[in-house]
Amino acid sequence: MTIFLAALAFSHFGIQTATPVSPWEREVVYQIFPRSFRDSNGDKIGDLNGIREKLDHFKRLGVTSLLINPIFSSRMYHNYFADDFYKVDAEYGTNKEFFDLIRAAHRKGLKVILDMEVQYVAYQHPWYVARAKDPASPFASYLWDDKGFYTSVPLPMYDGSKIAAAAVDPLNPQVRDYMLNVFRYWAAPEGKKSDGVDGFRIDHMMDDLDLQGVKKGMLANFWTPIETEIRRMKPGTFFLGEQSDWKTGKDLFDQGAVDAVYAMPLMGAVSTRDRTKIENAIQEELGTTPPGKTQLLFIENHDVERWATREKQNPALLRQGAVFNLTLKGTPLVYYGQELGMTGTPGKWGNDGNDIPMRRAYRWTKSNTGTGMAEWYQGGPWAEDPASPELEGVSVEEQDRDPRSLMTFYRRLIALRKSDAPLREGTLRIVDLGNPSVLAFAREKGKDTTLVLINLQERVTTLALPSTMRFKSDLWADARVLDGDPGAMVEVGSYGFRILRVIANPKP
Repeated sequence: MTIFLAALAFSHFGIQTATPVSPWEREVVYQIFPRSFRDSNGDKIGDLNGIREKLDHFKRLGVTSLLINPIFSSRMYHNYFADDFYKVDAEYGTNKEFFDLIRAAHRKGLKVILDMEVQYVAYQHPWYVARAKDPASPFASYLWDDKGFYTSVPLPMYDGSKIAAAAVDPLNPQVRDYMLNVFRYWAAPEGKKSDGVDGFRIDHMMDDLDLQGVKKGMLANFWTPIETEIRRMKPGTFFLGEQSDWKTGKDLFDQGAVDAVYAMPLMGAVSTRDRTKIENAIQEELGTTPPGKTQLLFIENHDVERWATREKQNPALLRQGAVFNLTLKGTPLVYYGQELGMTGTPGKWGNDGNDIPMRRAYRWTKSNTGTGMAEWYQGGPWAEDPASPELEGVSVEEQDRDPRSLMTFYRRLIALRKSDAPLREGTLRIVDLGNPSVLAFAREKGKDTTLVLINLQERVTTLALPSTMRFKSDLWADARVLDGDPGAMVEVGSYGFRILRVIANPKP
């Protein structure tokens, strides 16, 4: 069914003023779960050399920064609770290989962000070991045990073991100084700033540790001093805070010193395909973000169900997710395998294997046994069936040279965002076209305006541009626009989109 609408008035509530733009809005970040990305030595475990040997793969995709999940020595497969903050997990490689990776990435023009979780330690960390041997050890005061998120009982692992952990005491100045030196090391090894990471992701960031009302004031007394000193040492170092409550992140901006938070409410709203909810979330994001700061735009990551699973691998909806991800205002994050349409949903096995389905091996080849496949998790319910129809066509081998593939779509869309100034760093204002099923917004930079239309319904829709806009060119496709006059009729396909260059407020 085709819907025809008359020309409608133009609404522009929620204007984002032309204040300083975060340089990170010009970036496209690619998140890597290192254990699963690429195996370079045949042990089925992803490693640093595997990432390094595929830097040209990232360049061809078009991303500009790599966000690498934790790499510290740990008994946990995800490496979030460290045994040693100064040592790379031996299964991934060595410290030298990590810094070699950074240098190689920098030569390719890629930035590197390292994921950090320094609020907890595992039972093999020296502080934990020292306290276990002697409760009167000086290191005992470095740790804090309470009824927190992870420290009440040993944590069940996917391999059947249980691992104890403890929270650090963030208000102990010695702990803060120790962690500051940890950040210094990874930002500028041996004082060589060019060899260190370009930024840090702070996992599970909060002001009140584990919401117990005891270790309060972390943002002002722990995180801000660390961020301030690292930026003094290495100006421009990026700090991304993952808000622990998964809300707007306003407290991290207002009370802390982060450069970015996650656009959590927007991610949730996009999944509903409800125009009002999405518009409200966009407004909230714009209103929450201070000048010069940004929010990370994402549709999936290592903690949530894969977009392809959520949308039942519907090709149009996979592409629609990419459009949300890469055309809204903020800093896009693409999670590894998202550009292939990899699937995965959380399990209910009562251990940390619950999240493995969203962290499976990056699909380099059609076969599960192909070169580079890092299937370290085989033998459990979280492993995919090699014969599953969900895997059909979902690999680099099958998509790399296919002009119709999802990977090719991502390459094109990333390239468009990077080349189009309004999409890359423009302001955003909502455009009301009077159709509850079409989200429309204008990205504006100087005299240039890019209009994005997203059809949230299955039916093909035809609607009119507002009288305050004149069509100039189609930035994406050769799809039909009936004429270039104000009020021109535009067709948007089933769950489709249009990205148009328009002239705002044209002269008669």
